[in-house]
Formats: sequence, structure tokens, C-alpha cells
Amino acid sequence: MLRSWGFSLVFWMSGLSLFAQSNADCINSVDICEKKTLSINSAGGEGSNRTEADFIACFMSSENKGQAEENSTWIKFEIAESGSLSFTITPHKQGDDLDFVVYRSLDGSCKNMKIVRCNAAGDPSDWASHSKCLGQTGLRSGESDTSEDAGCNDTDDNAWLAPLNVLKGEKYILLVSNVTTRGPGFDISFGGTALLPCEKKKPVAVTTPKPAKPKPKPAPAMVSKPAPEQIGGRKVEVGEEVKVKSRKIKIRLWDSQVQDGDIISLYLNDKKIIDRVYLTLKPQEFEVELPAGREHYLTVFADDFGKAEPNTAMVLIFDGTREQTIDLVAGRSKQESVKIIAE
Repeated sequence: MLRSWGFSLVFWMSGLSLFAQSNADCINSVDICEKKTLSINSAGGEGSNRTEADFIACFMSSENKGQAEENSTWIKFEIAESGSLSFTITPHKQGDDLDFVVYRSLDGSCKNMKIVRCNAAGDPSDWASHSKCLGQTGLRSGESDTSEDAGCNDTDDNAWLAPLNVLKGEKYILLVSNVTTRGPGFDISFGGTALLPCEKKKPVAVTTPKPAKPKPKPAPAMVSKPAPEQIGGRKVEVGEEVKVKSRKIKIRLWDSQVQDGDIISLYLNDKKIIDRVYLTLKPQEFEVELPAGREHYLTVFADDFGKAEPNTAMVLIFDGTREQTIDLVAGRSKQESVKIIAE
């Protein structure tokens, strides 16, 4: 008899480590109820049921002829609040090819499931340093594909698929397979606006406004401009933030996926500071001095999309003490920006 979907036993804790052998069958899936990082120490074998992931469409062109389960780990969860859902899977061993299938369970069991995402993209492990289909994988903002076939043959292939738009009460099951080798595990972290059962929606505080006290005007040298709402008619979306200890910084730019003709410009706040850089796999370095003010916004603007959209730029910021790397995406409708705080 299949185990009920209940979340009364919560195995999901920050820093929790599990052995994948006990979760190598769908019926023994790891139950999670919070979007925290889960570490799977080891992934070996396919459990006792080796036919529960046969004839999967995106795996049909693989060596396994449609078999998606190899050194498998099964994870399941229920949606408590509608929204978007993304996740990032990071292999413990560089060069391992991790594939995954996301199912929506129509009745909470492993027998009545519908595939909603399927990723079989990959490359030989010795290509790990430059392959766009190896390394981290999952669902992330900016992607539009819902499936990637086996291999990495098309120019727009990579290891990522589009996030899910999920509804309250829906149940999902995730299969993660290490198709490279038996043994090494992975970390998986979830994101997005959707909530899982153990997460609480933050209440909106209702307060009676107090009369505003006049605030002293800040010294002109320390005025920080707000993030630009748009550049060149495209929306600016601020994601990560970094802190720097010097106003004189070095910026390195390169293509984070494949060299396909991407050309970008770089804006600091609303001013262009680097014009039309052709992105290659080799980093290009620029020196920039931050103006007065504590907060600044560094935005990648796509001038030419090359062979495929969107433009994906890896940006490294060095303040003389530490290096911080951010992956920024620039599309036709929006450009990603990083917030820089001068300490």
C-alpha cells in the first residue's frame, strides 16, 4: 500500500543530510514542507522498482532509451499558497550530469502522475569546465523551455527549464537522477513566491501613521539614487546585492553559457559606463570608480542577442579584497541589475 501524502513527519530541516538509497523509489520519496536547502549525501541505485520512470519523452534519445531513473532520488511536496516555484540542484562532484523530471500527482500517489518538466540535457563529464549543460541545473526565472532532450546539441540547449506556476493544494513529485556515476549526491534549494505547508505567509502590519518628523537633509556627497525603473525602454529588475569596501572596483565580464554573439553595455545607475562589449568565454576587465552615495545599481543591457536570446553575462566584481560573481540575464523586456553597497 502506498504511504499517504501526509506532512506530519517533517524531514526538511536546514542543513539536513539524507542518503538517497532510502529514497530511490517514488513510494519512499523525501517529504519536504519548507523551501530550505536539502543535502543528499549519496545517490546510488534505482531502488526496488526500476520501471517507474520508463519511456520518459525527453530521455528517449538517451543511451537508456527513455529510462529516466539512474542513481535516483525522489522528493515530494504540496503547495500551501499559490505562486511561482523554482529550484537549483548543485552536484557534489563537478562534472556529474544531473537530470530531473517534475511530476504533478493528480491524487497524491505515485501511480497517477503527469510530467510538467523534463530535463535530460547533458555532456561528457570532462567537458564540465565549459559545457552549458553540466553543473547546476533546475528551474529558474528567465527560462521558457519546459523540456530539454538528451544531449546538448542545439544552440539554445542548457541545463535549465522555466519555473512552475503552482496552485494551492497541488502535489508534486521530483525525480533527480545522477546519470554520470553512482555515489556522489547533490544539494537542492527551492525559491519562488509559492509557499509550502510549514511556511507562514508574512502578515501585513496595520499601523496608525504618526505625524512625520522633518528629517535633516543628507549631505550631497552621500545621496544615493534609487534603482532605475527602466533603461532603453526595458524594465530593470534588481536581484542580488553585493557589498564592496572600496569605491574603486574592477569588473570582469564574460559569457556564462556559450559564445554566440552576445553584445552588452553596462550601466551604473542610469549612466552607461561600458559601451557594446562582445561577450566571449574569456573574461574582459574594466576599472570603475563608484560615485558619491552608498547604494548603486549595475545593470546589463542587451545591445545584440547574437544567435539566441536572452543574453547571459557573468559579472565579477573585485574591490581589492574579495571577488563576488553574479550571473545577469538581459532580454527584450527586462534587464537584470545588481545592487552595490559601498561600505
